Amino acid sequence: MRKVISYIAFLLAMVPCVSAQNKELMSDYQSQLQSIFEEVYNAPTDNQRYHANEAALQLFSEALAEDNSFRWQWDLGNRVSVLTSSDKKFRIITWPVVNDDGEYECFGFVQALNEKTDKYDVYVLNDKSQYIVNRQEDLLSPDNWFGAVYQELITTSHEGKNYYTLLGWNGVDNLTQRKIIEPVCFKSGGSMPQFGQNLFRKERNLRRVVLEYTNNAMVNLWYEEQTVRTVEHIRAKRKGPSRGPAYSRPSTRRGKKGKGRSRRSRVVETAARTSSAVRERVSSGPTEKVTDKKMKMIIFDEVTPQIVGMEGLYQYYVPSGTELAYVFVDGKWEMRQGAQGRVPDKKLNKDFDKPIEKSAPSYQVIRE
Repeated sequence: MRKVISYIAFLLAMVPCVSAQNKELMSDYQSQLQSIFEEVYNAPTDNQRYHANEAALQLFSEALAEDNSFRWQWDLGNRVSVLTSSDKKFRIITWPVVNDDGEYECFGFVQALNEKTDKYDVYVLNDKSQYIVNRQEDLLSPDNWFGAVYQELITTSHEGKNYYTLLGWNGVDNLTQRKIIEPVCFKSGGSMPQFGQNLFRKERNLRRVVLEYTNNAMVNLWYEEQTVRTVEHIRAKRKGPSRGPAYSRPSTRRGKKGKGRSRRSRVVETAARTSSAVRERVSSGPTEKVTDKKMKMIIFDEVTPQIVGMEGLYQYYVPSGTELAYVFVDGKWEMRQGAQGRVPDKKLNKDFDKPIEKSAPSYQVIRE
């Protein structure tokens, strides 16, 4: 009995040691990654930057394979985006590498819960955005990913099911940049992420929204919970006849003997009844029913060609001056026209340090 008690005491004493050991190991990984990412962004040549990036990918893979690594709070500065869903279902880590020509390539990992094993599986993200033709319609996998640095992870719910939507950015090249609204889902009971989901109401083939525009413009994209005012025009119900009293010229002819009253008396009586109905009728015009409800919404600037005939040449796309919004209604993002953001001092996206000097603009997006 004493041996059993001693063994249990030994195991209990070992728990904090293992936890401390894991913390020390993860701290070491973080320290090494911080140093490597400095080289990824500051090394003077493409060769050096991409060589450092390969080292970062290798080291990150090892770190994420460690037990309880999902609980580790990564602190890698503003250059690496680490987003975790509110239900702890998954975590997505993304960052960009920029070459000497100003072209961006994105890298990352998804760490997702496998409900069958109750463990977190790790998937490497491979940026294939330059090869994806139907970029707003295709369902994509981690191996065929429309690369982006994600700046916000939105978790919404409907009828007991959670939905996930990512807001991202990609610097593309010296001509254009992109903002992306990317729903992500997981196969039932599995952990494999699928990028793109038919989550947009009345837009049957739309799986993601891609806003591509000139590199010299600034396009806002942000998420917030906001009070939405809905105004319904309701036509009031009318009592009595819908038409006004008809005028009839009375007749002087007398009715046939024994066949009732004269035509004149019938017309006068009808006119009297009609006049009474008009007095009773309610004739108010259309009324408005105003409803205010707090809802989740994604607000963004509409982008259009600056010059007529330049459709599809995104280096000529600029904000049109119109704000649009997707409002989450009954499990879908529903487009609403004429949206207005009401939080003027709020930062639209998380800040990211610019990797290397580039003509314009920085991808620090702040609403002024």
